[in-house]
This record gives sequence, structure tokens and C-alpha cells, in this order.
Amino acid sequence: MISSVCLERPGRWRAAGVASLLLLAVLPAVPLFWRTLSSGELASLGGAYGGALWNSVVVASLVGMTTLVVGLPAGMLASLYDFPGRRILLALLVLPVLVPSFLWAIGWSSLAAHLGPAVTVVLSGYTGCVVVFFAEMFPLVLLTSYAATIGLSGSQIDAARLAGGEKAVLWHACRYVAVPAGLAAGLGGVLTLSDPGPGQILGLQTAASEILTSFSALYDFNLAGRQCLVLAALVLLSAMPLVYLAAPRLATEIMGRQSRTFRRLGNQRIAIVAGVGFTLLALCAVIAPLVGLVLPLLDGVEFRRTWSEVTRTGFNTVLYAGMAGVVAALMGLLLAFFVGRSRRLRTVCLGVCLTLFSLPPALGAFGIIDLATNASAWADPLLRSQATVGLALGLRFFPVAAILGLRAWGSMSASWAQAAGIHAVPLGTYVRKVVIPFLLPTGGMAVLLVALLATADVGTVLLLHPPGKTSLPLAVFTVMANAPESLVASLCLAYVGLAAGLLIAAWTIVTRVLR
Repeated sequence: MISSVCLERPGRWRAAGVASLLLLAVLPAVPLFWRTLSSGELASLGGAYGGALWNSVVVASLVGMTTLVVGLPAGMLASLYDFPGRRILLALLVLPVLVPSFLWAIGWSSLAAHLGPAVTVVLSGYTGCVVVFFAEMFPLVLLTSYAATIGLSGSQIDAARLAGGEKAVLWHACRYVAVPAGLAAGLGGVLTLSDPGPGQILGLQTAASEILTSFSALYDFNLAGRQCLVLAALVLLSAMPLVYLAAPRLATEIMGRQSRTFRRLGNQRIAIVAGVGFTLLALCAVIAPLVGLVLPLLDGVEFRRTWSEVTRTGFNTVLYAGMAGVVAALMGLLLAFFVGRSRRLRTVCLGVCLTLFSLPPALGAFGIIDLATNASAWADPLLRSQATVGLALGLRFFPVAAILGLRAWGSMSASWAQAAGIHAVPLGTYVRKVVIPFLLPTGGMAVLLVALLATADVGTVLLLHPPGKTSLPLAVFTVMANAPESLVASLCLAYVGLAAGLLIAAWTIVTRVLR
């Protein structure tokens, strides 16, 4: 009989399991990498790609700086102080993460068109892309600052308050939060490099949009592959320093448990400032583009065609998201099992996961396309089906589920397995009655969160979906150039409403689980 204590023991099998899962996550990109390097044409990238790459770098830098300047104090104030409408405003500001960025770009473009040519000029090019990407990446810095501040103990906050009042609390909390917030802002800037949507709509050539153009318009797979590898190399060069700094600290703090959390205060002056600031942020980042989507509906709402598109693509959207959530959650919890209590493995896994999440999603998609092109017909269920899309999305968002899994496994007491070993509880019984029930809420959260994120991913579905099996975001993306403006706006609002409903459900579930 295998003892339950084996779950807490170190061993070489842990490193082998971790390496196998991480290699599986990068496996789709290997064929493209090998084919491009062996072709010997890496230097040929197209005449416009250099300028597009520079545009992407400029936008990423501006987005990183603006999200840090605004997101750091916002997250800190939201965690330390209470103010009217706090929960609603936080949920509203998180909404853009669950919506494809090109929907916000459509909203801003429509609003600018109604306000006049001067506004259209201002909200195009660099400015428009930064505004759209700010709304998309600001929640990452906001939530990171929020979580870092929440990690402070009540005694630390009380000591700072006794030493110098609220100014001392804000100053020391800001210093503590600055590093993780800066890393999150840098990661957010890096993630914008791989998003083609805003640039295509707002008239700015970016590296990601050039890759899609090479593949979809020029039908040059080799050129698109080379451009994607160059973009991936740039992303790696940008992300590696951030990962090197973030992984050790995240590996340490992911295990932390505070004995006494601080109590959120309702300081009147700070509450007024925070309330006004969050309201302005919500107006600029969320409400304004939504108004831009509503304005075309004044000429008529396309209820029938919108409902037809929703029903046509709804099942595929849910199927892709559900498969992605299940695949990512299973891999994330399995990775946490292999890591166990090893701090070294935990640090390595977090570093690799952050790096994988930064890579362009087109990298894995192009690799799968390359495999499918040369594969036999018997491989169609794996490489040319709806399952292919779900699997690719699951591998894409596996790092999100892995972080949740590592956190859950680290919070499980090692004494439980030791007690089970002392009382000769079989391993299967211990796993079935203790481990699985303990990890089940985290697994459910991982499935839901990955499903929400996968639904907003357009690039992977665009490249891999079988004919006629589009998702709702992809349907909006493909018809936005030729369909009536009212139809595009109706589809966008339908998707935003769906995302808002799912966000409310997820927020409710997470709140109940964490109580």
C-alpha cells in the first residue's frame, strides 16, 4: 500500500513531471520554429515590418508607463480604503479584460466619428491604440497592486498609521507595491505587442497586424511565420528581465498567509478622492467606448440578425471556452502536484509560465497549422477540428490555471498527509476524500477564469477554426469592415452584455469561495 506521505516527499519524478508539462505547453510552437530556422530566410521580413515593429514598441512603452502611473495608486486606494460604489467600479474596470480589445477600438472609433473629424484624428494612430490598450491592461496593474496591498498584515498597517498617520501608510504601502505593480505594467506592455485588433481599426501598422496581413491577405505562410518568430524574440527579450525579477518574489508570496488582515477604513477625504478618480477612470475606459457602440443603434437595432449570429456562433463559443478551461485547469493542478513543496520548482514554473503567457498566441497557432499541413487525414480530429481550437486555447491560458493551482496546493497543510500516513490511510482514499475536495473550488475557478479569457481570444480561433465553426468575437471581427454599422454595434453590445453577465457570476462565485 502506498502511503499518503509520498505526496509531500521530494523526488526526481517531480522535476520530470514538471518538465513534461512545460514542454507540452510549448510543443505547438516547435514545428514553426524548426521550419523557419531551417529555411534560411529569416532576414526577409517584408518592407513594412520594421516600421510596424517600431510602432508596436512605442505603443507598448506608453501603455506600460500610463498603466503604472494610474494603476498603482488606484489598486492601493481600493484595498486600503472604502468608498461609495467601490465594488461596482472595480468590476466595471475589470470588464475590458474579458472583452476583445478590437471591440473597444470600434467603440472609440464610432464615438470619434460622431464627435467630428478633429476627434477622429486625435483618437487614431498612437493615441487611439494607447487609449484602447490602457483600458485592456490597466486591470492587470490594478489587481496586482490590490493583491500586493492586501498582502500587508494588519499590524504593519497599524504600525505605519501610529508612526505617521495616513501619509505614512500611503507612502510605505506605495513603496511596497511599486515593484509588483511595475512588473505587472511591464508585462501588460509586452502583451500589447501581440494584439492586432486596435492597430487595424485605428489606422496604425503594428507587428501583430502585419503578421495577420501576411497570412490572411498575402497567403504567405512562410513570411508570416518569420515575422511571428521575430515578434516572439522581441517579446522574450522584453519579458525575461521582468520574469527574472517577478518569479522569485511571486514564488515566496504565493505561499504567504497573514495571521491578521487589516481593516479597510472609510477616511472621508481619501474616499472622495478615490471615488471621483475611479468614476473618471470608469467613464474614460469603459463608459465612453460603450457610448460609441450605442450611438449607431439610434438609427435602428439589428435584433434579428444579431440574434441569428449569436445563435449560430454561441455553441462554438461556449465549446471552445469550456474545452480551454478544462484543459488548462487539469494541466495547472497536475503541475502543482508535481511541484509540491519545492521552492526551486515553484520558482522555475512561475518564471516559465509568465514567459509563455507573454508569447504571441499566433506562435502556437502557426505551429499547429504547419503540423496540420503535413499530417495525414487520420490526424484531423486532433489538428483540424474544434478540439484543436479548444486545446490550443487551453495551452495558451495554461499559465493562468497553473498559478491558481500552485497557490491552492501551497495552502494545503502538509500535516494532513502526515496524519493520514500515521493512521495508514491509503493514498487513493486520501486523494479522493481530502485532496480532490480541497482543490475542487480552485479547479472550478480556473475553468471559469480561463473560459472567460479564452472567449475574448480572437487570433487563435481565427487561425485554427474549422470552416463554419466561428465564435461570436470572431464573427464580429470578420464582418466589422463590410456589415452595417448598426449590426456591428449590436453584435458588440451583445458580446459585452454576455461578458458582463459572466463577470458577475464569476465575481459572485469567487466571493463565496473566499469567505
